[in-house]
Amino acid sequence: MPYSKAHLSNYCKEALTSVGVSAEHAAVVAAVLTSADERGVHSHGCVRMEGYVECLQSGGVKADAQWEVVSEGPAYALIDARQGLGIPVSVAATELAIQKAKKAGIAIVNVNNSHHHGACGYYTLMCAKEGLIGLAMSTGDIIMAVTGSSKNSIGNNPFSYAVPAGKYGAVCYDIAMSTVAAGKISMAADEGHSIPLGWLLDNKGNPTTDPNDYAKGGPLMPFGGYKGYGLSMMVESLAGILSGAALLKDIHAWNKNPEQGGNVGHCFIAIDPALINPSFNVPERAEEMLDQILATPKAPGVERIYFPGQIEQEKEAMAQANGILLPPATEHALERVAALTNIPFSKQ
Repeated sequence: MPYSKAHLSNYCKEALTSVGVSAEHAAVVAAVLTSADERGVHSHGCVRMEGYVECLQSGGVKADAQWEVVSEGPAYALIDARQGLGIPVSVAATELAIQKAKKAGIAIVNVNNSHHHGACGYYTLMCAKEGLIGLAMSTGDIIMAVTGSSKNSIGNNPFSYAVPAGKYGAVCYDIAMSTVAAGKISMAADEGHSIPLGWLLDNKGNPTTDPNDYAKGGPLMPFGGYKGYGLSMMVESLAGILSGAALLKDIHAWNKNPEQGGNVGHCFIAIDPALINPSFNVPERAEEMLDQILATPKAPGVERIYFPGQIEQEKEAMAQANGILLPPATEHALERVAALTNIPFSKQ
């Protein structure tokens, strides 16, 4: 049964305000989570509400935290999130990066002492909608093995970029450095599905198809072997080292130890092409690029070629027209939120 975005958003806002989050910040969190579900990125949608509520109730996340800009210049800023929710401060940081980039051409805003901030693509699309190129990335607790390791060694450190692309909307690439996001494995466990080999190791370092091995300490595997490992180190450097946030094993697992602040680091970069190279129209050039990509001859058996973010765009348009279809794991998580907050979750 499809849900309206308003229904899901209102429920998220009500549940968050019931545990002390301001109406303003609750609305921002609801917007980011429901946007992910609209785009079919359910691992970063309303399914995350359960973990957020647990962190807020246990004190690992401060509901009343007020972030602070602790260092600032024409093209940079550093924000201390004060152990608050990651989504509202990330939206504010992206808005600040956009504002500075429109004056300086490029800007970087780092955040420390933060929390899980949902899908990175939300923030890069904020930039693209303003005609800017955006990059976003975040550290996380160690849930992935580095190449050659049998144990959790590094976060799967998500990364996104977005480029305004005229008639195509935007190119938006949003990935974790593991083969798949941890949320997809958790959802498979909740729904009783097996997973493909190559996603996960068990806690002894053996490849596994059982998603329950993740909860037992099995590490995710980096995509492309050493390539995913190396890119995860890039994120650890820009979002962790540069921001002054915790690194690697010092980042607490918010979804396993909700009573502890994670001190996660984020990095947001905005680039205004109109200032850097006013002789070129970037959206028009991106259109030309995509025209060529989409006209490429298809391999046997392939029906369509997609550009990064196109599938999510189409799912978003379908959800806006027909409502959002939630997977069972998300409905189960929202039912558990209802139990935690005593606010019933209605299936309409």
